[in-house]
Amino acid sequence: MKMTKYLNYFLGFSVVAGLLGNSVSKKKNTLSKSSYIQDPLSSFIGTWSNQETNDKRRLLKITKEGEFLINGQLIAGSITSISHQQLVFTDHYGYELIAKRQANNTLSFYDDADEKDYLFVLTE
Repeated sequence: MKMTKYLNYFLGFSVVAGLLGNSVSKKKNTLSKSSYIQDPLSSFIGTWSNQETNDKRRLLKITKEGEFLINGQLIAGSITSISHQQLVFTDHYGYELIAKRQANNTLSFYDDADEKDYLFVLTE
């Protein structure tokens, strides 16, 4: 009789401990996932300046709305693909502008229309 009583207490305690442990574990997982989730566009937002020294120097601005401005002129088109490392913007002619993060403040930029690569540095 005493053995069954202790066995019931032990089983009840085990179930409660398991439920509490599972709840705490799920909460930690949710917190770590939500702190990792970030808008991939945020890695590209800002004003970027290319590294050419001649008179073809360009400023590329990517806004939080996903707009592209080159030397202050809005480029008609939209973002067609985005990840934390690469952004693809397709202009209204169908050419792709592909931006890839190289380092914290460096962006390689491939212009499909010119078939040329550019290197940009974050200015602001």
